[in-house]
Amino acid sequence: MNHLVRMFGLTIESELPLPGLPPAQEGMAPDVVVRRGTIGPDAADLVIPEVGDFAVRDGREIVVDALPEVPERNLRLYLLGSAMGLLLHQRGLFPLHANAVAVGGHAIAVAGASGAGKSTLAAWFLRHGLTLIGDDVLALRPTPGGMMALPGPPRVRLWREALDRFGLGSEGLEPSYVDADYDKWDLPVAAADLAADELPLAAIYVLEDAAEIGFAPMGGADAAEALFDHTYRGGYVEQVGNAAAHWKTVAILAASVPVFRLQRPRDLNQLEALGRALLAHASEQAARTDAGGR
Repeated sequence: MNHLVRMFGLTIESELPLPGLPPAQEGMAPDVVVRRGTIGPDAADLVIPEVGDFAVRDGREIVVDALPEVPERNLRLYLLGSAMGLLLHQRGLFPLHANAVAVGGHAIAVAGASGAGKSTLAAWFLRHGLTLIGDDVLALRPTPGGMMALPGPPRVRLWREALDRFGLGSEGLEPSYVDADYDKWDLPVAAADLAADELPLAAIYVLEDAAEIGFAPMGGADAAEALFDHTYRGGYVEQVGNAAAHWKTVAILAASVPVFRLQRPRDLNQLEALGRALLAHASEQAARTDAGGR
């Protein structure tokens, strides 16, 4: 039985079960097909020693050659992460290593390296009534009217320390990856709390370590360099052979969407203050975008 789901604005037909992803309408033609198959030794685009091989073809197909008895959760982690990231690059979409929520009818993105606290902030926003757009990978689609943020999987991945901060235990949650040493968990997001449609991107915040919470605008080359550095799986740019097109998109994004340094201490005791400061700043930015400013 094949599964027809939606993610990143794409209709995906998959032989592998993809629980939690929003179903696509019956009869919709798939943009992407995911199937199992045998991949030759030199044909794999992604090789994960304890999971299997993946071949990503022309932005339209992902072939999965899984090792025997690999847990499905481990397989999905790389299928919906690295393999899908390569497919987004192939399709000319811009995958940003960021989380995003909806504020004032716009997407507000928080970019940062793994472990910087992006998902913890996204979970804080969800607990304060905001709508999730994407966790860890934010797919952006350039349009004549600006950058559009495309909804991703309905979940937020949190380390146990963050779960404890929110007063949540891991009981009833699924591990992001089945491994005794990997203490990260999937916090499911209800359909009502996930953006149903793409939203215009109003601002990008780049997490940066500092002693105090603050915001600093980035411009020109600094903004472009930060966006390039926070491209999800940026190594795929050369692999796909679209470096010139990617840099052009980076330049358009840096010129059309305000980029800020989000300075903060890495201290969960200041999460409430950080969340409220970011929400206030992002709300002002969304309103300014509506008014035609930056």
